[in-house]
Amino acid sequence: MEIQGQKQLLLEDYIEIALRRKWFVIIPFIVSIIGIILALYIVPRSYKSTTMILVEHQKVPESYVNPTVTSDINDRLTTITQQVMSRTRLESIINEFGLYNREKSNISNEELVEMMRGSIEIDIKGGSRGDRTSAFSISYIGSDPETVMHVTNRLASLFIEENLKVREQQAEGTTEFLDSQMQGLKATLETQEAQIKLYKEKYMGELPSQIDATLRTLDRLQLERKIVNDELSSASDRKNMLESQLSESNNKEKTTDKTSDDPQIIRLAELKEELARLSISYTDKYPEIGRLKREISEIQSQIKTRKGTESEATYINPLSKQLMNVNKQVVKLKEEQEKIAKQISVLQGRVERIPERELQMTALMRDYENTSNNYQSLLNKKLDAQLAENLEKRQKGEQFKILDPANLPIKPYKPNPKKIFLMGIAIGVGSGVGLVALLETIDASFRKPDDVYAVIGIPVLASIPRIGGR
Repeated sequence: MEIQGQKQLLLEDYIEIALRRKWFVIIPFIVSIIGIILALYIVPRSYKSTTMILVEHQKVPESYVNPTVTSDINDRLTTITQQVMSRTRLESIINEFGLYNREKSNISNEELVEMMRGSIEIDIKGGSRGDRTSAFSISYIGSDPETVMHVTNRLASLFIEENLKVREQQAEGTTEFLDSQMQGLKATLETQEAQIKLYKEKYMGELPSQIDATLRTLDRLQLERKIVNDELSSASDRKNMLESQLSESNNKEKTTDKTSDDPQIIRLAELKEELARLSISYTDKYPEIGRLKREISEIQSQIKTRKGTESEATYINPLSKQLMNVNKQVVKLKEEQEKIAKQISVLQGRVERIPERELQMTALMRDYENTSNNYQSLLNKKLDAQLAENLEKRQKGEQFKILDPANLPIKPYKPNPKKIFLMGIAIGVGSGVGLVALLETIDASFRKPDDVYAVIGIPVLASIPRIGGR
């Protein structure tokens, strides 16, 4: 016998199967509903509280005060999140609010901290494609609604405190760094100032800045030297004239003395002649002149004593006196001339060395100016950093501000009754339908004549109806 194939089921067949297998659908559905009710009763409820924090940007325009904290808000928020979510902070919050008391006896502290991390959600608003983050939300999920709200507020306050702390630390760190750099530059600047001072003291008169004064002094000395030269020339002429006159006067005295037979008078004349000759070239301090004067005085005293006449000891030819004065003037002028010549030589040497000093001074000043400019630049930056630090301390910079405080959750966040109920219905109906489909697949009995014809392809000639409802 050849089997033709399976019968195609019609709508009335499905209805007949549903009526026949209705308990295989109803029972799983009821069981599923009971399971849902038990699950909603047994599964612990979790509540979720959320707070919204606004990223409030700097209140003072950046054109007036440049902030020292220039890191991206997303990077800074990531850093603050790591600090707030650290083990120490979370353990402190767990102990403060008495969280996970039932779990503490079964799991370690690290697992408690990890559990709490999983209950915290950070959602950043904005910040994509270069947009600045404008706000972010912090959520915490827990079993007690009031505790959840307090923990969420505590987390929000930690974010705000850490942001202020980070910004103040960065501002203070910038100021401290600039201050340390300034101390080093200040020491260098003082050293260079001392070097410049020593250089100026060592080469006083040879400095480029003193060239005008040196040249003016040189001009004055040259003028003085010309005047001294003229006076010396005039004194020399006068000296020559007096020497000539004195020579003529001495010749006359010699003639008078030579006519005398007195040896003392002759000797006195010779001594005076010798004294006049030496007085031309030497001053009264010259030893030989002193000796001649003493001998002349002695002979004159002897002649005075001998003749009882008026002594000539005090007599000195007026021409000799004039000549002596002129000689003194000549000597003085020569000394003045020599002094001026030395001063001119010194000044000329200074002028010749000025180019060399200028190069050395330029090198010293160039290093000093570079250091001074760097110091001034750091000083300006330090003033800006101090302004930025005051800005942060007065909380006028970028800061976090609570836009929406943490709410007190009324309905549980988990489990969701509607969702679980729909899932239970779907599971109950699906399991019932699947069970019916499985039973119909494995059931090989023929329930209608069409079932026989569909299998063997031979029409059924007669069938026995149900007897007594069986």
